[in-house]
Amino acid sequence: MSCNLCGSKNIDFLFYSQNTHGRYILDKKNDFLVSGCQDCGLIFLPEIVINEDYYKKYYEQGYYNQEGKKGNVILNKILIFISSFSLKNKQRIISKITDTPDKISILDIGCGAGAFLSYLDSKKFDKTGIEINNEGYEATKIQGINVFNQDISEVNFDGKKFDVISLWHVLEHIKEPKLLFENIKKNLDNNGIVIFQIPNTRSIGFKYGEKNWFHMDSPRHLMLYNIKSVKKLCEITGFEIISIKNEFYDYPLDLFWSIRKSPIKFLIYPLYPFFKIFSKEHLTFICKKI
Repeated sequence: MSCNLCGSKNIDFLFYSQNTHGRYILDKKNDFLVSGCQDCGLIFLPEIVINEDYYKKYYEQGYYNQEGKKGNVILNKILIFISSFSLKNKQRIISKITDTPDKISILDIGCGAGAFLSYLDSKKFDKTGIEINNEGYEATKIQGINVFNQDISEVNFDGKKFDVISLWHVLEHIKEPKLLFENIKKNLDNNGIVIFQIPNTRSIGFKYGEKNWFHMDSPRHLMLYNIKSVKKLCEITGFEIISIKNEFYDYPLDLFWSIRKSPIKFLIYPLYPFFKIFSKEHLTFICKKI
C-alpha cells in the first residue's frame, strides 16, 4: 500500500469507520479501513473502489437535502442565518483577492445544488459550475446558472480561463487530487487563484473523535487533509498557498458532535465557543499557480 498523494509506503492503520454523514450513522453493517501517511499527513480510505455502483449506493437520491429535513425549526433558522453570513463572507474574500476591473469569472467545482453560485452577485461575477451528480446538476441548472454535468477533465470551456476556481468541501471526495489540481491549473488565468475549504485532521474533533468525527463522512470522504498534506499537494502540482483562513462559523456544531463519545467533552462543552474557534475543524486555503 502506498500514499496516493506522495507515494510513500510509510502507511499506518488508524481505525475502522462506518457509513456516516455528519453526526448520523447511516449504516452499521460495513466498516471502512482508514489509513494515514506518516510522511505527508494524508488520511485516506485505501480499499474503496470508485465505480457507478459506488455513486449509486453512497450518493443516493436526496443526498443534497438530508440535513435540511432534520433538526428543529429554530435550529434550522439559526443555521440558515449562519449559512447566509458565510456565503457573504466568501464573496467578500474572493472579491478582495481578485484583481480585475471586469466581472470575476468563477468556476465552482462540485457546486452541489448551486447555493454558493446563486448567492454571488451576478453584476460582479460571471458564474459557471460543475456537478457530476445529476440531482445537484438539475437543481443548479434550473436557477439559470451555466453548469456542466461532467468531470472538469471532460469539459470544453472553448479556451476560457477563470479568475477563480472554488471547491467547497469537494477535495476530500476526490480519489485523484493531483489530477484534479493539474486540470484546475490548466483552466486558471495566469493571475488566477484557487480557493477551497476542507476538513482539517489536525483538529480536536479528529484527534478525540476518530471514527465519530463529524467530517469523517465515510466512504464519501476518500481523502482527508491538514496543512502539511495540502502543502504537499500544492508542491507537486505547482501551486503556492498565499492564505489560510479559519472560517470557524461554518458547521458551528461539528466539534460538538465529533467528541460526543469522548470523555474530553466534559472539558470542552462548557467552553465550547473558545475550543470551536481554535480547534480549526476545517480550513479555507487560497492558492495561486506558480
